[in-house]
Amino acid sequence: MKKILFLSLLLVQAAISEPSMLTDPTAAPQETQQPQSPEGEPDTGIDSLFNNAVQSNGISLEHSNLPTHLYIGEIFPVTIKLTPVDIASGNIEYTLQNEEGVRVFSPTPRRVVKTDGVYDTFYFLAQSNNVRLPDITATVTSTGAQSNSINGTSLVASTLTPPATFANILANSFKIIDYKTTAYNQESNIVVFTATAQRCNIGTFSLPNAIKQGFESKLPNVEESQITYYAIIPNTQQSLDFTIFNLAKNRYESINIPIVVDDDSVSTQSDLSPTDSRHTELKVGAAAILGVILIALYYWRRKQWYLIASVVPLFFVVFTLIPNSSVCVKKGAPLYILPIKSGTIFEVTMEETNLEAENKVGDFTKIRLDNKKVGWVNKRDICSN
Repeated sequence: MKKILFLSLLLVQAAISEPSMLTDPTAAPQETQQPQSPEGEPDTGIDSLFNNAVQSNGISLEHSNLPTHLYIGEIFPVTIKLTPVDIASGNIEYTLQNEEGVRVFSPTPRRVVKTDGVYDTFYFLAQSNNVRLPDITATVTSTGAQSNSINGTSLVASTLTPPATFANILANSFKIIDYKTTAYNQESNIVVFTATAQRCNIGTFSLPNAIKQGFESKLPNVEESQITYYAIIPNTQQSLDFTIFNLAKNRYESINIPIVVDDDSVSTQSDLSPTDSRHTELKVGAAAILGVILIALYYWRRKQWYLIASVVPLFFVVFTLIPNSSVCVKKGAPLYILPIKSGTIFEVTMEETNLEAENKVGDFTKIRLDNKKVGWVNKRDICSN
C-alpha cells in the first residue's frame, strides 16, 4: 500500500512540473542575452575586431646590410630597408642617435626603390677602434607615421700599419687624371695634379715628404671626390711617389707621377688643361676660315646675308686676339703660386708696376710678369687708382 501511494505522488509531481528538453520536442535552448551597448543596441562585435587589428600604414625598418670589417678612416655604407614600398612617394625623415666612434659622412641617404621595399644607404666615417652604429627611426612627415627603432650594432675597426709613403687616403679607387710640373726655384719644382677618388675622405690627403703642399680645389663626394693639389719637391726627384689603401682590393697601391719639367715657371689650375689653349687656337682658326669663306661667297653670289653672317666669326677672332688688360700692383705685393689665401708666395714686387691680367678667381687676379712667370695677386694688393 505504501509503495502504491509513493508512485502516485511521483506521477502527480511530474504532471505539474515544466516540460524538459528530453520530453518536449518543441523545447529549445535559451539564448544568452547579448550585452547592450551604451545606446541600447546590441554590439555586433565588428568594432572590437577593427580595434584589435594592426594599422595598415605602419612602417617597418630593418638593416639590409652591415659591414663585416672596418678600418679607421674608412667611409662605409649602411643600408636601411623600409616597407611598404609606397612610402617612397613621401618625405621620410630619419633620427640617428647614440652612435659611438663614427660620424655621419653623408646625411642624405642614397635611395633605391625595389619591388620589396625602399633601400636608403647612409655613409659613415670610422674614427676609432670601437664603433657603435646609431639607433635609427624613420618618420613620414606628411602623415606622422613612425617606424620601429632599430638598435645600432657594435663593430671593431682595425688600425692600418701603412708604409712611410702613405698619403693618408683610403678609397675604393684613386686616379690621377692630369698633372703638370714646372720649375719653382733653383732647388725645387712644383707639381700640380688633379685626382679623383671613390668612397674616400679626400680632405685627409697629405704627402709625407713635400717641402710645401696644399689644396687648390677640393670637391668631396662619396660617389666621386676630386682634388687639385700642389706640392713643392726637390728638383732632384725624378717622380712624385705616394701610397694609398685600396678598400676594394684590401691592399696598398703605389701612385707614381713622373716629373717632366715644363718651361713655365709657375703652375696654376688653368695650366692643368693644356688642351684649353689648343682648343682656343683651333676655334680662332676655324672662325677665321669661316669668315673668309662667307666673304668669298658674298663676292661670288652677291647676296648680302653672306656678308652679314661673316661678322660673327670675325668678331670672335678679333675679341679673342685682343691683348689682356693690365692691372696696377702695389709695391711689396706678394705674388702667390695658387689663388688661395694660405698659398705659397713665390715673389714680392719691388715697386709699383703694371702687369698683364689674364683672369680672376674669387679675390685673386692671375697676372703675368715681365719674366713670363705667372702668379696670382690678391685684390687688396691692386692699386686703387
